[in-house]
Amino acid sequence: MIVFLLRHADAVPGEPDLGRPLSPKGRRQSARVGRSLGLEVWSLVRVIEHSPLLRSVQTARLVQSAAKVRQPMKVLAGLEPEANPRVTATQLARSRTARLLVGHNPHLSALVGLLLGLRDGALGIHFRKAALVTLERLAGPTARKPYGTWRLKSLVPPPVGK
Repeated sequence: MIVFLLRHADAVPGEPDLGRPLSPKGRRQSARVGRSLGLEVWSLVRVIEHSPLLRSVQTARLVQSAAKVRQPMKVLAGLEPEANPRVTATQLARSRTARLLVGHNPHLSALVGLLLGLRDGALGIHFRKAALVTLERLAGPTARKPYGTWRLKSLVPPPVGK
């Protein structure tokens, strides 16, 4: 099973955090990510799951639009910045289908750390805005590895340019 993890693109600063929209830079980043995702990704992913925060929703919509795909979008509880990554790791450990998740830090970095088997609480990567990580599950969950065995398949930094 493969999971694609996308951190939301650049957002405007301010409060409340829940309603912060993407900045113009973030809209451009999201569109570039969508255009860069190839048929391999979209042949696997059946739904785009995102957090309920506006910047994540907007990132997911712009990726979908730029990729010119029709995969449905849905809110996945537990992708918020301070959500417990163990909940998401457990969901992914039980999943049988490829997924694209659009979320936030520190949640996504901690999730990568858990799936890759790093010490509890270790951040798996420096997850920049609009970066995409692909993880592949090699084996399902066991008593010793409750989230299964995963490997880092790719890390695509945020797009650059105008």
